[in-house]
Amino acid sequence: MNLVESFRQEVIDTHVHPIQSLTSAESLIKEMDRAKVTKAVLLALDLDPNVLDTNLTLRDEIVYDFLSYSLFIDPYQLLDAMKTILRVGNTSNAQVADIVQQYPNRFIGFGSVNPSKDSKYVKVKLEEISDLDLKGIKLIPTLQFFNPRKNKNLKTIFKFANNLSLPILIHLGKDPGPWEIHTLQCVKRGHPKFWAKIIKKFSKNKIIFAHLGGYGNTEDESWLNEVLELSKKNTNIYLDTSAVPYDLEIPSVVKSIRETCGFEKVLFGTDTPVVMGTSMEHSRYVIENNSILTEDEKRLIFSENAKKIFQIE
Repeated sequence: MNLVESFRQEVIDTHVHPIQSLTSAESLIKEMDRAKVTKAVLLALDLDPNVLDTNLTLRDEIVYDFLSYSLFIDPYQLLDAMKTILRVGNTSNAQVADIVQQYPNRFIGFGSVNPSKDSKYVKVKLEEISDLDLKGIKLIPTLQFFNPRKNKNLKTIFKFANNLSLPILIHLGKDPGPWEIHTLQCVKRGHPKFWAKIIKKFSKNKIIFAHLGGYGNTEDESWLNEVLELSKKNTNIYLDTSAVPYDLEIPSVVKSIRETCGFEKVLFGTDTPVVMGTSMEHSRYVIENNSILTEDEKRLIFSENAKKIFQIE
């Protein structure tokens, strides 16, 4: 039996990566149809595959962090793995816009800009996002190697997003492969506390924190509580369920969300096709068959919240 055979709710997936070597627009649509997902948000990733060769200070920092984790690993082998991930994951704004143009009824496009670049580069990328009519911005401190507390380009990015009413989707927590190592500074900077100051300053921006606050970060494997604390002070914070839908099967997690931001601020996301061993269909199944959530909460997660953010009728 198809996992979603009995599903009746409209579903919008707010977190999908159109990585060329892993998937295609056509294969994504097939997966969406299997999962009965009506629309998906495609995320560009503005990554620099050469940064670990050109930025020697960053490379030395990462080597030191690897060795701090263990003296029995080869840091240069891990650096090579990082370079591969950066090369594979790099997804241009133009690529996303092209897919949206081909299938406008199925996809919403988010652009990306790398804040670790110089201010001229950032302004050009923001203009590109506007020219391509992309509907949001993706930021990822782990793979873009920036410190949200210190990066001066973030003010330009947030101001631009505010002027055009574009949501900003921010990765929190670890990433696959070498980024699973907690001693990396770029992983530590994936903590929500690094975003507190700028989010307070730009209180009108819609901020979507991915992965319910991050996964695989500490012994507790989540920074959800820290994100929920931020949400008490900032009503512009949303969360997506990408990669961690099973977190909503934990009674204490559901209780905490209800008592803080509420499920009016939670969005369905899958991280397709990045998360190995799962699928868009399975992620939907996990939430659809969740016995803790109410039917109204599921409806909010699956589509109603996304419709408001993306102004979908």
